Formats: sequence, structure tokens, C-alpha cells
Amino acid sequence: MGYWCIGIVVLRRASVALAAATFLVGWVDCHAQGTWQSAPCLPSQASSEQLPSSRFLVLDTGGSGGGFGQGDVRQKLHDVFFWNEKLGWTSGYGGVFHTEDGGLTWTRMKPAGGWYQIEMTGPEDIWLLEGKHPGGMGNAWLWHSVDGGKTWEEQLKGKIGHYWDMYCRGQERWVLCAGFPSYHSSDGGISWNQVNLQGMLQVVLKVAIPADVPTPEGFVVYVFGFHQQRARLVKSVDGGHSWTVVALPEEAPAYVYARLHFATSRMGWIGLSEGKILFTANGGDSWEWRNLPSDRAVSALWFDQLGRGFAAVQNTDFFRFREALFETRDGGRSWVPVLAGAKHVSALFGLGPGRLWAVGDVPGFVPNDLVVVQQFREVREE
Repeated sequence: MGYWCIGIVVLRRASVALAAATFLVGWVDCHAQGTWQSAPCLPSQASSEQLPSSRFLVLDTGGSGGGFGQGDVRQKLHDVFFWNEKLGWTSGYGGVFHTEDGGLTWTRMKPAGGWYQIEMTGPEDIWLLEGKHPGGMGNAWLWHSVDGGKTWEEQLKGKIGHYWDMYCRGQERWVLCAGFPSYHSSDGGISWNQVNLQGMLQVVLKVAIPADVPTPEGFVVYVFGFHQQRARLVKSVDGGHSWTVVALPEEAPAYVYARLHFATSRMGWIGLSEGKILFTANGGDSWEWRNLPSDRAVSALWFDQLGRGFAAVQNTDFFRFREALFETRDGGRSWVPVLAGAKHVSALFGLGPGRLWAVGDVPGFVPNDLVVVQQFREVREE
């Protein structure tokens, strides 16, 4: 059974076998697979205007929730990461899951729990951040597996106080813990140091490390959080040794939980409340608004180095489901809704045009997790 919805094809799990797709590779985000300090990637020969309209498979991880929540109910997914177009992981309240076919089918690797962040630094090298609400010392754990999830070893034992964000690429490891100490490793997790933001942030929530090109001093890091009840962005150009405050527009919300995405060291987006998105093309020296046609908070962002990307918004109101995901081909100057209905997207991960995954949940009286796999028709000359 299948049907179209705002340019999206939605297939029941029974027909997943019919949906085996050929992904348009185009170009790949060079550092997405863990390569550190790669050169900027070149676009494919097809321009963004030539790319066909996006299509998506709307799936789940394979739960069997029944009436009144009976059965294997798999709730909200929080994060997703893919090593290549086939091998990926996702995590959330329903468990931790692994796929080897691009997200069409999933194997549960950990039971239901508070699995908030997941990253890959190799085909079998997995980092997993666990927490219990409301957090605090003793309620958060960092796990590492080197054998594809068969065994796990705890890292930073007894030191983590929260589970707001994690970044793992190359030898870099960053764990952000809100108002508790955050930690950083430059040797793959062998040794750790506290992140020293020199008093510029009281609460740290999101980190972005584009790693497109090195700077003379190291590499660029952006961290978003709160300081004196106001949203603040700080920047380092030497790998986190020193920091400066990046001025945001005065009309930016004073106290907001944001989404942060930098496609390069200079080009980035910040998703805020009420569909508002800030864009910079010069590393935060100046900003402009690239707002969505929505009044709901931005829940996820992903862009490539040419400004093609997606933004998700909160869509959890059971009685007022609306657009859940928007697409842009021009850095956010214009947006088109591409996913709507009873779907909420919590996280996005992309490897290039036509290779994007979204995860979240299907809100309702009996909730279920959500997996969205982007599909492109191959561009052909007539």
C-alpha cells in the first residue's frame, strides 16, 4: 500500500522490499564519515536546479505496538548517524538500532531507555550518550563500542552530568553537559579535559565543528548555550583553546533552545523558536534571517556546502498536525514543505544530495518511532 503526500511516497513496512532504492551519490560531505580536516568537497555536475523533487520513504524501526500500547511499542528516536549509504545507527526511547541496508530494516542493539546521542567514528566504532531526565551527576553515561555494538565500555565514568550534545569525528570527541562540566578529547577518547569556555557560557547546549579546512591555529568550533539568561554563541579558531563571543542580532530570542548547523567554517544556520532561522556566510561577522513559513520551533537542521538543505519543526500537537519538514535549494531564502501529517522529526543526518535520513516519532495515543529515508530519481539527459 502506498500513497503520495506533498511530494512524498509513504510505504507500509509490508512493501519495504519493493522500495529498495538507488541513491544519487552526487558528492559526499567529505568529513561526514569521520575524516578529519578534509578539503572542501566539489559539487556534482548536476546543479541544484537540475535536481528532481525530493521523495521519501516513511518507515519505522519495526516495532509492533498494539491497542492501548500493548506489544513492542517503540517510542521517539532522538538521533541518527550513517557511515555510508548503507551502514547506520539510530537511538531513542525505544532502544538503539543498527541498519545495514540504508534504513529500510533495523536490528535492535540495546533495549528501551534514555539513549539521546549517537555517533560513529568507524564502521564498528560507536559512541553513545545515555541519560535519565532531568539529568545531573549519576544520571548520564557515555558508552563506546569498537565491535559494532556487541560490547560497550563506559567512558568518563562518574563525571558526566547531562546529555545535551556530542560530537565525534576523527580523533575529536566533545560531550556537552548543559550547566555541568563538559568534556573534550583530542586523542580519540584516551584522555579527556574539561571544556574551558573562559566564563563566556554558563550553560552549554550545542556544538558544531565543520572541519572543512584547518586554520593556522587549529580548527573552528562553535558552541551555543545560555549566559545570564540570554542565548549566546561562542567561537574558537584554535580547536577550543581560546574563545570569542559571536554577536547575534538584537531581535534574536533571549532564551531559546536552538539547533546549530555549520556546513563550513564560515557558513552556518541557527534554528530558533517560531520557525526563525539565522544564517551567516562569514563565520558570524553578520547575520540575516532565513525564516521558515511556520510558527513552530525548529527541531532539526541539515545543509550541504552549497546551501541545499532541510529544516524540521515541532509537530507534536495531536489535534493540529501540520508541516513537519521543509526543503531549500538556496540556503533558506525560500522553503518548500516536503513532509506533513502525524510526523515529528527530531534529528537529520545527510551524506550529500539524495542521501538524507530523518528520525523522530509519530505522535498519538499509541506513539511509534519514525524513520524517513530520502530518495532521488537519477538525473538523466533527455
